[in-house]
Amino acid sequence: MKTSKKTIALALPLMLAAFSCSKNNNDNNPTNNTLQAEVLANISNNVCTASYEDMYAKTQTLLASVQTLNTTTTDANLATARANWKAVRVTWEQSEAWLFGPVEADNIDPRIDTWPIDFNAFNNALTGTDELNDAFINKLDDAAKGFHPIEFLLWGQNGNKTAAQFTTREKQFLVALTQNLTALTKDVRDTWTNGYNKQLATAGSGSTEFSTQTLAFVQIADGMAGICDEVANGKMKEPFDAQDPGKEESPFAKNSTIDFTNNIQGILAIYQGRFATDGKGIEDIVRANNLSLDTEIKSKHAAAIAALQAIDKPFGEAILTEQSKVQNAMTKVNDLAETIDGKLKPYLQQYTK
Repeated sequence: MKTSKKTIALALPLMLAAFSCSKNNNDNNPTNNTLQAEVLANISNNVCTASYEDMYAKTQTLLASVQTLNTTTTDANLATARANWKAVRVTWEQSEAWLFGPVEADNIDPRIDTWPIDFNAFNNALTGTDELNDAFINKLDDAAKGFHPIEFLLWGQNGNKTAAQFTTREKQFLVALTQNLTALTKDVRDTWTNGYNKQLATAGSGSTEFSTQTLAFVQIADGMAGICDEVANGKMKEPFDAQDPGKEESPFAKNSTIDFTNNIQGILAIYQGRFATDGKGIEDIVRANNLSLDTEIKSKHAAAIAALQAIDKPFGEAILTEQSKVQNAMTKVNDLAETIDGKLKPYLQQYTK
């Protein structure tokens, strides 16, 4: 979800002290340098690139199911399209833990995941006579395209839409929106596979994006802490504080808590260096010098996941009836953020170069 760009600002004294008082302990250590290069290469190729390849493939599957729904509008085909939408969301939400590079620089994130929906622009598109093609979708405000307008069309306002309730124009709009989403996920995949993966993998040894390996690792840690901040202090806190289910991110599919959980799952994926397959991860660098920090990160991650999974009701209901569970989940996610920003990030600044 992107209502505004958030940056993590924990700025803990511990972090400053750890960095200012320590010397880089990786100097002249070819073993560490090799491990760091292996970690970055694995994260680039087997985590980030793999996730974008997976997301593009799943979006293509979603598009095919939406096109089938358009021509054969049955409840069974509607259920398939809904399931495929949720499948894409799993990958997208996990990948928000590494929300840097082309997906940020090319402004793709807000074009596919802005919330709330601009229903004025959305309804104008539905009631208008313009051809619903890619050129038209590209002109729409970010809040009238992407995941959530697709979600609204598939589920309806109350989440119980039937196939018989679709109008011809709604089906055409659904296809056009999904085609646009597919094109954008392809752009991200292509940009990573055609060069950005090498920028990250060769940090400190030829990369024009990252002059040192440390800069790459700091970027990764910032992404991990940043998604914690967005989940706890944006996606969850804003509707919770307002006691307004209308501010919930994925209300029509009742998918919000699943979205949040996948956001946090992505943190462990990049920390361990595994998406579809396992490989070298930041944990290997941490475990080389600080087993207690590795244990703390994994423990706080598990606590955050458990707290999110303890929320039984759809998030829009939970903020009204399960407030202690929601508050506990926000606290546990923020605890994880503090460890990443206050301990993991200074550690990486100390032990990488």
